[in-house]
Amino acid sequence: MDLRRLEYFLVLARLQHFGRAAEKLHISQPGLSQQIKVLEHEVGAQLIDRSTKPISLTTAGEVLCEQGELVLAQVDLCVERVRMAVEQPTGTLRVAYTRSGADLNMHELVERFRAHYPGVQISLTSAWTSRNLELLEAGEVDVAFARSIVRDQAVDSMVVATEELVVAMPGDHPLAPLERVTYDDVVELPLIHWPRSQGPAYHDEIRRQIWGERPQKIVMEQPEAEHILREVANGVGIAVLDERRATKLCPPRVRVRQFVAPAPTTTLVVSWLPGSTRSSVVNRFIGLCRRHALQPGADTFP
Repeated sequence: MDLRRLEYFLVLARLQHFGRAAEKLHISQPGLSQQIKVLEHEVGAQLIDRSTKPISLTTAGEVLCEQGELVLAQVDLCVERVRMAVEQPTGTLRVAYTRSGADLNMHELVERFRAHYPGVQISLTSAWTSRNLELLEAGEVDVAFARSIVRDQAVDSMVVATEELVVAMPGDHPLAPLERVTYDDVVELPLIHWPRSQGPAYHDEIRRQIWGERPQKIVMEQPEAEHILREVANGVGIAVLDERRATKLCPPRVRVRQFVAPAPTTTLVVSWLPGSTRSSVVNRFIGLCRRHALQPGADTFP
């Protein structure tokens, strides 16, 4: 299998649009279509369902998408080991944390990188997803953590953590005695949420999984999880948050309940600008994240 075609396929799988993928890859749309057909011939299976809009992956395509990321991670690891044999990088890595992902593994990834590459200075900032992506596209940071997959052809990204979503409710709420709740239990309830402008894709991902096409009854917006949970404790409404964050910040008068299976989830991704002009420092950090995705919890360095 040609690794270049595999990369083409993964970009197409992420953007779900031949035109946008071709533009991102700097090739013609017919050229991309031909390369995907050659890849399908190589693997002996149809990978893309072209009859849907947007296009979708077949079952075989889903498998190749998952396994293809692992293949590229192994290639990165191989290249990284070769490079590490001859040099230790210097320079600066500018990282933007996302505030809503504080209880996931952003800090651990950065600290592993810092420990292994002591010659690299690390500059840190923190903001919401939408602001982080603005900083990234403006060239003010090198990598940015964000919530939910970034479907933007100007940015590359990969998932580094997945988290269940849960419901926070007042302790005296009728649903509080339940061990788990259903989507139908909560869709009609008053909701305390954070402004969509802070992370549109993350906001929409939560709505799609739980509310679908039904309207949300948002009665109050608060920018921080701490403020959201305080209003839940005051009886204003319920909230949907990451499980670890909700559990960690839960006030005494609030109960946190999981959803019945299949539970809704959210992701933490790391994003960077595509292209061949990235510094070796940025490439090494991306490689670290790919290896973490390959083996979560394991030592991400050779």
